Amino acid sequence: MPSTAQNITKIFNAVKNYSREQIREELNELQLIVYSENMMQNSKIDPATGMPPYLVTTAGQFQYDCPADCRETLGIFWESARNGYTASNIRGESTYYQYKQSSYRMEPVTSRNALADTLATVTFLNDPGDTTERFFHDYTIRPTFISSESIQLDIPEELHYLMRKAVIAVLSTENYGETGFDDAVIKEISKKIRRKLNKGTQARANRTPIQPEFMDGDLPYNYR
Repeated sequence: MPSTAQNITKIFNAVKNYSREQIREELNELQLIVYSENMMQNSKIDPATGMPPYLVTTAGQFQYDCPADCRETLGIFWESARNGYTASNIRGESTYYQYKQSSYRMEPVTSRNALADTLATVTFLNDPGDTTERFFHDYTIRPTFISSESIQLDIPEELHYLMRKAVIAVLSTENYGETGFDDAVIKEISKKIRRKLNKGTQARANRTPIQPEFMDGDLPYNYR
């Protein structure tokens, strides 16, 4: 497997006007761009349950820091038949959440994505109460920060050549003042890598919220 150091050496040999540290920064930025769109392989799943992890809550506390590996919250959901917590208790949007061919209640929350030095957050619109295993936290994992040459890319090794190609395109553009070329290369390469990460055996989670009118009748075809 090509290491980050080996990838940097190959790029350095093609674009010698930049230091290894500058190349490392470009590799890290490109990986962040690739993971800026959600993919099947970067969904967080608890291996013990096959479901998203639980978000532990405390009565009277509305805002929560997300786990360190959380990039973006996709939804907070729960089993609507539990503990008498029904739509009549809910302030805000009342929607069902389809996950792995089962329907749950989607909890109304607001969320903030993770930043470089800031954890993502989730803020409830209703007091969530004291819970440990009630609210499922559906989120995508943030990529590893490539802070040194010893840290490896989260990109499959057979796609490293695309990462190198994109970095060389970006640095070459900065050298020669071309406009638009690097954007086009990054866009195309990011698409190719995302397509690869969405292939393989990926069970469809069908996260899209569904409206209550579909719950007692036929679901649209894409939810089956």
